[in-house]
Amino acid sequence: METLTSKLVHDWLVQLSLTGLLLAVVCSVSASQALPVYPGAELIEASNSDSIDRYRIVLSSLKKIRNVLQPDRTITVKGRSSTRTYYVPNERDVEALIAHYKVSSSEAFETLFSCQGRDCGSSNYWANTVFKNRILYGPEQFQYYWVGLNRETQDYELVYLGRRGTRKIYVHHEIIVTEDSAKEPGNTPILFDGAGIIRLSLQQVASDLDGLAELLQGYLDKVADQKMAIVVHDAQQGTETLVQAINRTASEAAVIRQQLIGKGLPEGRLTAHGAGPLGPVEALKYPRVDVVLLPH
Repeated sequence: METLTSKLVHDWLVQLSLTGLLLAVVCSVSASQALPVYPGAELIEASNSDSIDRYRIVLSSLKKIRNVLQPDRTITVKGRSSTRTYYVPNERDVEALIAHYKVSSSEAFETLFSCQGRDCGSSNYWANTVFKNRILYGPEQFQYYWVGLNRETQDYELVYLGRRGTRKIYVHHEIIVTEDSAKEPGNTPILFDGAGIIRLSLQQVASDLDGLAELLQGYLDKVADQKMAIVVHDAQQGTETLVQAINRTASEAAVIRQQLIGKGLPEGRLTAHGAGPLGPVEALKYPRVDVVLLPH
């Protein structure tokens, strides 16, 4: 087991150095302060900056200025950024999502700017230039953008959602923790999606196993009878059969479970499972780890 553990950790860290992926943790913002995830949304991408940087926030629709398409109003803030991209599998009506975010932001946030549909301008510009994520691109009439300032923390949150030509809806959610609050690390739990699942790559798990253990422990402390399943997914390798892939990923899940137990998580509240290639998620590459809230 020790040899397998060392090999897996080594392999994950090598992959991490190549990809630069980071664990998706919302810095210094409590779950009660962040906008809630749309029910049923699935996390497909996440990143978290580990240092204070400058970020440009767009506060206008897009216009042609000297024949160049660009926003006519932006602000620059210093802080740390956490971004998450969600796929909403059970919804095709963007109006339902827009209503959700409008209601969710009405009390705790001051709205700095919002636009909807064609009033926002080029979806291609928003997706590829502003957010640098082509999966957000779609027909301009099915987009929504919102920027808010958290009245309590003075941090910024951004939401951009769009429906692609395939009628699939994706949501970009970004939190920028401003410089003053970013200096003090928070204890924010990773947010489970609407289905009660956290989806991470193996690289993300390896990048901050201590942080993941701390955050999961915080969740378990709040929900006394909650149990979690660690599920590893990966494609079949070479001539590997389906059964062999399932067994291999089950072994990898067992390693992660033991590592989390070694960090102090209660043994009786964690189970380990391998799914091989049986749980594909669109736009999320293998290998990955799902942390699943089990029914009480």
